[in-house]
Amino acid sequence: MALDLDGTVIGADLVVPDAVRRAVAAAQARGVHVTLATGRSFEAALPFARALAIRDPLICYQGALVRHPLTGEISHHQPMPGPPAAEAVAALLAANIFVVACVGERLCIAGRRPELDFYLRFHPEGGEIVVAPDLAALAAATPPTKLLFVAAPAVVARELAALGARFAGRLAVVRSHEHFGELTAPGVDKGAALAALAGRLGIAREEVLAIGDQENDLPMLAWSGLGLAIGNAVPAVRQAAAAVLPPVSEAGVAEGLARYVLAGT
Repeated sequence: MALDLDGTVIGADLVVPDAVRRAVAAAQARGVHVTLATGRSFEAALPFARALAIRDPLICYQGALVRHPLTGEISHHQPMPGPPAAEAVAALLAANIFVVACVGERLCIAGRRPELDFYLRFHPEGGEIVVAPDLAALAAATPPTKLLFVAAPAVVARELAALGARFAGRLAVVRSHEHFGELTAPGVDKGAALAALAGRLGIAREEVLAIGDQENDLPMLAWSGLGLAIGNAVPAVRQAAAAVLPPVSEAGVAEGLARYVLAGT
């Protein structure tokens, strides 16, 4: 079972509902493997994995990193290729768009702007922030695992379309939030990472359930045997899902587990 985090397991308050904790615990007690599949870094996902007592590797950075929450073992890491990462940074900065290069667990920025404060509202765990005035050069020399940019929703949509066309085949480009666009190495997505993790665990595709809310969740919903949308999901996810659950504000993940995993057990 693969659960998206923001907008699916947790809402704007960043709190895991008790009903979801209980449902995940019950699923794990019955032998179900549970992972979080998130755009967050490993360190940013770890507090929520601990809150849910997850014992299986976490899918982080949209699938660019798979790491075990208990041992810290990295089973997969695919940084971005340096030259296109640097080119993307330069293009975004030239458009006066705030961009974060995730290098290791560091957040590298060209300079502090209000968008950083907005982004950090989603990350109370903190993290090391590095100011690198020549951020493109840093991205070329130390390829990031992910680039993230922050802007108004209409600007995010515009830039995703432009970046998707410009970097087709060279970088993966996806929307993870109405205010966030993200870029990773080509071929990186939650579906590919989930397929690889399920393979390592010896779990057939037909035995995999995934729940999500945003466009970046579409690949894992499409790959899994049963893809479900949380009730607050964007229209594309709702349309692609086999069923729509209650929203995150009503602990929809708990309802999904009760209906599709725990019923009759």
